[in-house]
Amino acid sequence: MFGLVSRRRREQELAAAQNEIAALRRRVLATEERHDEVVREHNRLAEELAATRIVNGCLTGDLTDAQARLAEYDGRRTVSDVLIEHDIHRTALADALGEQMRHLNWDQLIADAKRTREAAEEWMKDHTAEKKRADRLQQRLDDTLGLDDPAVLAGQNWQATRQDIDRKGTSS
Repeated sequence: MFGLVSRRRREQELAAAQNEIAALRRRVLATEERHDEVVREHNRLAEELAATRIVNGCLTGDLTDAQARLAEYDGRRTVSDVLIEHDIHRTALADALGEQMRHLNWDQLIADAKRTREAAEEWMKDHTAEKKRADRLQQRLDDTLGLDDPAVLAGQNWQATRQDIDRKGTSS
């Protein structure tokens, strides 16, 4: 009639808005947890890729050295020399890769990195949408509670002008 709302209706709307905000907060927290998982997986894959690149660099150096030695031998190597050298390089490669990295499956590594990146992009889209929705709901709640009133806005920085607190964060 005159823009008045009954107390019961205002409390119902307020409760509904608070419930929706709580649900959105739970969704945002779940999304952030999923993001953390994706980031951990991405970091694990990045470390694995870095370790593999280091091993690849070492093996490339070993190959260059082996080619130089082959040039020196000029065809005078025996089968047992080749087998011994192969075993030494195989053992060195296994030691360099460590327990966690016993494979050199580049296709799988690239696919894992791609999936991780796509999951991170999807999370960012979800997170942005949820944040916008939560901000809109927060604004609705502020409007419902009257927090957009000029008197409230004028007093929003009152704590910055308090004289009874130490600016280093400890109260007197």
